[in-house]
Amino acid sequence: MRSLTILFLLFIATLSLKAQLSDAEHARQKFIHYVEPMGFVLIEAIEPGMTLYSLSRRYNVGIDTLLAANPDLDPKAIPLGYPVNVPIYAKAISPVNPSLPLNPLKGTSPGSMNPVPTDDFKDEGIPLYYRVQPKETLYRISKTYLDVSPESILALNPLATSNLAIGQVLLLGWYHAQNNTHSPVSSSTSIAIDSTLYQVKDYNEEYKTEGKVIKEEKGLAVWKPGNDKTHYFVLHPTAKVGSFMEVTNPMLHRTLTAKVAGNIPPGLYQSHVGLVVSPSVARALGVLDQQFFAKWRFVE
Repeated sequence: MRSLTILFLLFIATLSLKAQLSDAEHARQKFIHYVEPMGFVLIEAIEPGMTLYSLSRRYNVGIDTLLAANPDLDPKAIPLGYPVNVPIYAKAISPVNPSLPLNPLKGTSPGSMNPVPTDDFKDEGIPLYYRVQPKETLYRISKTYLDVSPESILALNPLATSNLAIGQVLLLGWYHAQNNTHSPVSSSTSIAIDSTLYQVKDYNEEYKTEGKVIKEEKGLAVWKPGNDKTHYFVLHPTAKVGSFMEVTNPMLHRTLTAKVAGNIPPGLYQSHVGLVVSPSVARALGVLDQQFFAKWRFVE
């Protein structure tokens, strides 16, 4: 009996490890979302060394297009970790990656003839994934969003069927920046623009320099579905209104910076609710459930 118990515990531990590895793998994937009226949007959090200019060049999206998709973003002081909405031109998404030659040593992805990306060609195409939302169907995602056949989506996802589940992850194809003819860099701000015009600001370091104490908390965060705007804001009982808070979804290892829009009024939520986030923050963190565990750093 004791041996069976040990084997069972080892089995559970193995499953837990696989789940953790899966979460880390998802953190490296590029997820896109469908937002009216923009269409597909990729949310890219500004990381150290990244600028709005480099983001524009990477996805071949004009800076004026990025600014239009992020009306709350101050280009003169971009918070480090700010989730920037990058509009993705649907016709620049290919169901196959033609720039990658078939590698007989690597093989092909299961159930399709799409070549597996190798290190030599990792920058030629960006694989894009989509997380199925409530009330979405395979037909809607394929025909309405992408203008491709449902069969082409199923070919990329051999384990998927026409009956999609909420939260199911689908590979939609590979994004080729050079194929963006809708709002490319060359049609907007000059390529020679001085990237120093778009400063990235680490507010946490600034708060420390000012002698402010950065507090860390973890607990239950909530959000309510509604008009999915581009505003990234949070409500907290004591955080300084107007400051920037770092929020992390530990399940998917995603961190972003959002603005504290106000304090949670007493009695509005149950006492165990520590943070309220906007729908756009929930989307950027990859959250589907209206209640989720999170960590956050802030100043009072």
